[in-house]
Amino acid sequence: MKAKLVSAIVFCVVVMSLTLGAYAQGAAATVGQIKAVRVVGDVKVVHAANPIAAALSNNDAVAQGDVIITAKQSSVVLVFSNGSTMSLGQDSKLAVDEFLQDPFAEEGKVAETKEEPSTSHTKLALTYGELVGHVRKLKGESTFLVQTPVGAAGIRGTTFRIVYRPSGEGKAFFSLSTASGEVVFQGTTGTPIPVPADQEVVLDVKIDSTTGAVLSVEVTTQNISSDAKQVIEQQTSAALDAMKDASFTPTTTTVSPQSPLPEQPQQELPRTTPGGGQPG
Repeated sequence: MKAKLVSAIVFCVVVMSLTLGAYAQGAAATVGQIKAVRVVGDVKVVHAANPIAAALSNNDAVAQGDVIITAKQSSVVLVFSNGSTMSLGQDSKLAVDEFLQDPFAEEGKVAETKEEPSTSHTKLALTYGELVGHVRKLKGESTFLVQTPVGAAGIRGTTFRIVYRPSGEGKAFFSLSTASGEVVFQGTTGTPIPVPADQEVVLDVKIDSTTGAVLSVEVTTQNISSDAKQVIEQQTSAALDAMKDASFTPTTTTVSPQSPLPEQPQQELPRTTPGGGQPG
């Protein structure tokens, strides 16, 4: 009971941080950088400002608000400037709803980092398909969330795999497998489910064939399957190999636009505090 309470608190903190993160970071946070590497087959990107899908190629930049779509026998690895990688499998759709990162001063190859270079806030949405993620150790205030139609996964320094496949016959398959670290999954039941290393959560989902809305979910927690373990290891190894040459340009502080303060008339005031109480 105590473990469930702790997991619930952790998940709530993750979600609240994602909601308030941009405000809490204030002037410091800026849009993070993402690069596409190891592009195989037919991979498209739909930019937030242009609804027409375009082909995605190696070393293309992917921005916050973009949607990545892979066809059959196609895949792509997304490398994030916080050191994370996301391997999107065939017949999948992933949206980058948010990726904010504090400025970092030094240029470096993300493959050489042990933890993210600065605080970041990431929010992805897997509409359907398969995703294998490797998230570097996050800083205390950082957040990483992957949403799916049946729930969301809060992640911190973890290697994991998420699969969501609608069958087209009123059913869908969902699994969340953790190879290292721990993922906290919050499903439609509202109860956070910790998924530690070498464990997986499998959901038998019934959906509305017309709308895709989730009607019911049966949850099973079990040891990770050998197939899932093998896929995670292979995809993670390939992603880390592909990101060896990826580097990102250091960023500087981006100040949010604000209305200029009116100029104050120059006049002598009684000095009751250093500087006369005026902003220094």
